[in-house]
Amino acid sequence: MLRKGLYLKRLLRARYEFTLWHALLIYAFVRVSSFLTWNNEFANQLIAAILVAAFGYICVKKMSLAWLILVAEFFLNGAGHFFELFGLLTRTWFLGIFGIIWLAQKIKQDKFNPRLQRNIRVSMMLVGFFLIISIINGLINQHAGILVAQDAILYLFFLLLFPALEFLKFPDVTLDKIAKGYILGSTVFSAVTFFIYSNGIGFLPDVYYHWFRNIAAGKITDLGSNFFRIVLPEHLLLVPAILIIAAYLMKDLKSKALWFYIFCALFVIMLNFSRIYFVGLAVGFIILTFKQNLKRWFMVSAIVVVSIFIMFISTHFIASRGQSIGLELLGLRIGGVTAPTDELSGAIRLALLPDIWRTIKLNPWLGSGLGTTVSFIHPVTKVLETRTQFDWGYLEMLAELGILGASAYAIFLLIILYSLARHAYQAKGQANAPNPLLSGLLAGGAALFVINLTTPALFQGFGVLYFVFILWLVLNEKKVV
Repeated sequence: MLRKGLYLKRLLRARYEFTLWHALLIYAFVRVSSFLTWNNEFANQLIAAILVAAFGYICVKKMSLAWLILVAEFFLNGAGHFFELFGLLTRTWFLGIFGIIWLAQKIKQDKFNPRLQRNIRVSMMLVGFFLIISIINGLINQHAGILVAQDAILYLFFLLLFPALEFLKFPDVTLDKIAKGYILGSTVFSAVTFFIYSNGIGFLPDVYYHWFRNIAAGKITDLGSNFFRIVLPEHLLLVPAILIIAAYLMKDLKSKALWFYIFCALFVIMLNFSRIYFVGLAVGFIILTFKQNLKRWFMVSAIVVVSIFIMFISTHFIASRGQSIGLELLGLRIGGVTAPTDELSGAIRLALLPDIWRTIKLNPWLGSGLGTTVSFIHPVTKVLETRTQFDWGYLEMLAELGILGASAYAIFLLIILYSLARHAYQAKGQANAPNPLLSGLLAGGAALFVINLTTPALFQGFGVLYFVFILWLVLNEKKVV
């Protein structure tokens, strides 16, 4: 323990450069060590205890480094379920420890005086008011306390704005490397998982599948012809990431690095195979046309569309051992948009609607509270199931927050996007030169509003963090070039 303490002290004093390889190493270590220990509670909790203790020590000694670790955890730790300590995720421990120590320091130093724009401050307070009501409603309606807490924590991610205003600088080179590590790590993770099952190394449902499903919080679906759909919750951020990279490419078409990262992200989205993601991307690219060089826009957009198609048919052709390029599968997924009963996920989504509407009608204005569940008859097994995921983002907001709360939250997010848009396109006399980061973020935000139709994109942890980052940029608009 003494040696570990000395090592941490040297680490805190040392000047070091966080690289892309560090990000990839962390990404791989978390998943490999989790897979090796997820059935060994003692080993898993021991790793979690070491991580939590080390993070607590760093928080006390150097908050700026602790902030960097927290940001890396959000990007590189997926859904955050890889390690648990006493029934709580390491992410929950990290947030709790960081929040308590940071707030205690602010109170001690008497320096907590964040300056927010009036419209943002008022709308944030209004959302907080309805969130408190929803928490109370959830407890009154006897929803499971753990479910209420889990839902509340996601909305409370907005409080990370305040330490971000202190520790996050623009431009942040380390954040850029962490984001690149997230894209590359996601690509390798999806590719390896696909390779395992398409080549018959693994069979559904095996040990890896159960770990992937229960710990990584993902889905592996056999779509036939050795082609598997690989879904993870953190893939949500890849949609705005593609749009941001595309915005930069419209400014610099010759950047090999940008093309490499956008192809990586497109490959993951192709394997994810979620229709709503493609619809969100389409809307995002439409947003990018504003004040943009249309020739460059068309070129980048066309390459993106063609790349996804080529990646799909080539991957399907290889996986099926040359038997099919997957057009029949592509037709089924597209057809599912207008005839959702043709596939299981669409049938389940429709089966959820009766109980969702019943729940909304019970308390239309203030909702039934956080932690609300929905029940349905499974289309295949004909068994009654109850779950927390509604598969209808806006309807879930209405069921939990009510019309008033959901409206307040949506308006708050729209105010953030409006502030971003005003800043992104405020330069006069530069009709075809919007800031690529800001215009890409705006397109990504619009895409998340579309994705929220069937996925909790706006109130899922990654979606909330995305808007926190946008809000941070809006409040630092003078520093953004």
